[in-house]
Amino acid sequence: STLSQASPANVIQIALVLDGSTSISAEDWTLILSGVASAILNNLPHDGTVEITVIQFASNIWGNASVVIPPTVISSDAVAESVANQVNSTAQGYGYTPMAHGLYLAWQMIKSSPNFDPEGGQIINLATDGVPNVRNYNATIDLDGDVDVDAYDDVIAVVNTAVSEGLDELDMEGIAISEDAVNWFRNHVLYPQPGHIAPPYIPGWIRAVANAEEFAQTVGEKFKVIIERYTPVGGIIIMEKDASIDLVSSVTLASAIIFIAVISAIYLKTKR
Repeated sequence: STLSQASPANVIQIALVLDGSTSISAEDWTLILSGVASAILNNLPHDGTVEITVIQFASNIWGNASVVIPPTVISSDAVAESVANQVNSTAQGYGYTPMAHGLYLAWQMIKSSPNFDPEGGQIINLATDGVPNVRNYNATIDLDGDVDVDAYDDVIAVVNTAVSEGLDELDMEGIAISEDAVNWFRNHVLYPQPGHIAPPYIPGWIRAVANAEEFAQTVGEKFKVIIERYTPVGGIIIMEKDASIDLVSSVTLASAIIFIAVISAIYLKTKR
């Protein structure tokens, strides 16, 4: 595939990381792909402001993960249609769940894109029906407090590295996953921390969907939220703040003003 390029400062980079392991049925795989393709066609702007990357991870794939769509700027309806067609025609990998490999490859694609700009917006979205069970050995210590150093810790290590290099947000859909799995992802993988249960789509969210059909029906919704959040202003992408952040800022400012007033009053009194 040919990469479409645009000015880095004006491009939001989104990488979708899809679980293609055997636990996902062929029928569900088709639903997942059609949902992603539809969202690219109908819920992403086609004006060159968004770059999309799609990764599949599964242990039967050579290297445990592969690039479905390399970093591609959706610069026109024709490009969107081409990308959607490629997504829909993706063969499922099967095998175990090498999640760390998929996330690692996604970040390498984002970082190596000509549109990468640490001051811009870089978002990874993970979709899985399970938990990691294949190691990539990025982790050397226990990172989730369960004593073992395992595939779970590898996922955390990959995310931590990506964050240190510029990742702004990691969100995910858990397809029929357990409550324990939801809590683990929320507490250890989502970024920013603390993670949140969606909706609402507070940055660093996980949405638990009942099945692949619900995923397909809602994947476009998250695209719209992300695009609205990362807004180009004067050639620089900024992230819209939550109202709660504004409230905290206002309270902090008010407290500072009161503190200065009290100190000033004490100073004037001692000068008399």
